[in-house]
Amino acid sequence: MNQDDTQDEHGDSLNNEVSPAEDTGDSEVRFDNSDCLDTSELTQEEIEEEEFRQLVLEAQREALAKEAALRTNPQASKRRVPKWIVWIMALVLLFQPVAFIFDIYSLPAIDFLKTSAKLSKREDITKWKQSVAVVLTEDGKGTGFSVSPDGLIVTNNHVVENTKQITVSFEEQGRFAASLVAQDSVNDLAILQINDPPDIPALKLAESPAYTPDTKVRFIGNPLNFFGIANEGELIGESSWAGRDVPIILLDAPVYRGNSGSPVFQNDEVIGVVFAITELDPYGKVGMFIRSNEVLELLKKVK
Repeated sequence: MNQDDTQDEHGDSLNNEVSPAEDTGDSEVRFDNSDCLDTSELTQEEIEEEEFRQLVLEAQREALAKEAALRTNPQASKRRVPKWIVWIMALVLLFQPVAFIFDIYSLPAIDFLKTSAKLSKREDITKWKQSVAVVLTEDGKGTGFSVSPDGLIVTNNHVVENTKQITVSFEEQGRFAASLVAQDSVNDLAILQINDPPDIPALKLAESPAYTPDTKVRFIGNPLNFFGIANEGELIGESSWAGRDVPIILLDAPVYRGNSGSPVFQNDEVIGVVFAITELDPYGKVGMFIRSNEVLELLKKVK
């Protein structure tokens, strides 16, 4: 896809490079779905994702090296770690964050994974996770969440736009075929319908939340190659955005590809939906999300 420059219509300090937070599995993606990007040079996001992957592989190699050292050192036999544990640990490191593994084996700390492990112990986060799903298409994956017991799922329009097959996958209930029933290309929102939906709680959308700067919020999504990652950050404020009548909200938090469609929580309600990443001085890379009232407006067209 072609990554055209996007400029804040008020000329704010937003960098003109904006990326959707959808995980496509290949080059950087834009909303307009135009020509393919020249892959001769990696984008900044691809470089960061590769560095992240190398960090995890380095952690795996360190664990294996320690196991090999214990095997060849007779004096350490009492503390020897069975090989099967090491291999399980290596697989877990590649596919799912577990905080205690990082601590016990002194592996490189990966902050957002450790934060997720910590937050996932909270009762409210555990409950919210039941309603958050992976949205899969032939082009990649994003995030979605349940907003009604009859199977309505909210996600970003760019996650499902121009796709032939949509699958919504919940951690415990499995996969379900979904159809697109409403979309808003201006606000980058889409509503999906699951037939025979699972029995999961519907998340409540806030009708008039306050987007006060420095307020702490939490969000759940499927960044990079991980699933069901809970994280937190602080609101920066709002910003006008080209083509939108209502300002978007900026979020100082670790948002990555795959977080597109992630619900943003405050006081047990969803106050917005993550849709993209941008650069903002002096914060660096920040998340961007759409207000919950825009989702409520789109849902009126369905119900």
